[in-house]
Amino acid sequence: MNIAEKLSQLVKFRTVSSFDPEEEDDGPFAALIAALPELFPLAHARLERICIGSRGIVYRWQGTDPSLKPAIFCAHFDVVPASETDAWDEPPFSGAIRNGYVWGRGTQDIKVQLACILESAEQLAANGFQPQRTLYFAFGGDEEVGGTRGAGAIAKWFSEQHIHASWVIDEGSPVGQGLVGFVRKPLALIGIAEKGYADIIIEAQGQGGHASMPPRHTALGAVAHALAAIEDNPFPARLTKTTDGFLAALAPHAIAPYKQIFALRRILSPFILKAFSAMPSTNAMVRTTCAATMAQASPKENVLPTLAQAAVNVRMIPGMSSAEVVEHFNLLASPFGAKAYIKFPEHMVEASEESSTSSEGWIAIAKAVSEAFPEAVPAPFLFTASTDTKHYRALTDDIYRFTPLIQTQEDIAAVHNVNEKVSIENLERCVRFYRSLMQGC
Repeated sequence: MNIAEKLSQLVKFRTVSSFDPEEEDDGPFAALIAALPELFPLAHARLERICIGSRGIVYRWQGTDPSLKPAIFCAHFDVVPASETDAWDEPPFSGAIRNGYVWGRGTQDIKVQLACILESAEQLAANGFQPQRTLYFAFGGDEEVGGTRGAGAIAKWFSEQHIHASWVIDEGSPVGQGLVGFVRKPLALIGIAEKGYADIIIEAQGQGGHASMPPRHTALGAVAHALAAIEDNPFPARLTKTTDGFLAALAPHAIAPYKQIFALRRILSPFILKAFSAMPSTNAMVRTTCAATMAQASPKENVLPTLAQAAVNVRMIPGMSSAEVVEHFNLLASPFGAKAYIKFPEHMVEASEESSTSSEGWIAIAKAVSEAFPEAVPAPFLFTASTDTKHYRALTDDIYRFTPLIQTQEDIAAVHNVNEKVSIENLERCVRFYRSLMQGC
């Protein structure tokens, strides 16, 4: 059975996670875990497997040199929902193999990485390989809903075992093809930092009553004014260590005049920041972003609201805390009689530290990129979404977020969307990357 057929089997398990565990169907999760030894028998013969609860799996591959700190390879096997009634070309849980692609939920995010990590170990085990440093594979089953039962429990287990890793690699940005117009080569976007996450409520109270005799500003009007002030006063843009490194990596490969601009980025940073601020994709790299996403007030059109609320989704860049965001929002909202507070403190995540680009992990990952994607330029990157790595921050100083697949804008648009799929060529490159990384680390 080849890697495409193995991933196809994993896609068929409907491992859809939920914030409420009672809404989940445990059957597909248990079935997927039970299928792994059948799909990857040599890896399971050579590696020790530890199941942690119902949503965590750890594999230990003992290294030959106990003086070396271990490395941790991460992935998750839960997926977001997908409706059979949506306009999929192939059903989302069919795992169909057609026209050189494997179709279905998880082929990009990220059963693909779990399958390719284990397939790499399978191939290496067949050749009698044993790693120099001990390798751990950490697979969680609830990343899409916060990761507490999967990666959170796994991280606790690592801590109890007094394991401190040299580095961790998890999902992240891809080998981007055509994502950046000023560089012709593909970019291997290796996330060395991850933005923080917070949902913040903007709230105002009112007296209620009949809408025919309204006050100057209703509670909803106060919230609207506060939201307008927040949108009109964005957080300042700045070049973080990560973005500075990204531009430095791109400079030798950029077309004119960007080559010269990036080479002089310290002098021309105001110009660069202004240019990056013009597009959402690059704006997210240089500032803390705020997006008003939800609102609620009166239950009826002609009733004045006694309470109005709006939710603002915030992604903090490294160096900015959630407390600073709340303080900024309250400064803007208070003149209108509104206030700001974090909606779910337990789900709020501060921005990560920025990992090294000269560590053992970075060097090994960059070397594996050169072997699997020789045409690509490795570049440090700020990952703007959230991953399981938030649970592993205490285990290592260096965390890298990278999905070893070539992705276009069309591929990225299919993540969490209809027609998620991965090419067989991409799968083979992904296996080559992990195999090289295991051999070279």
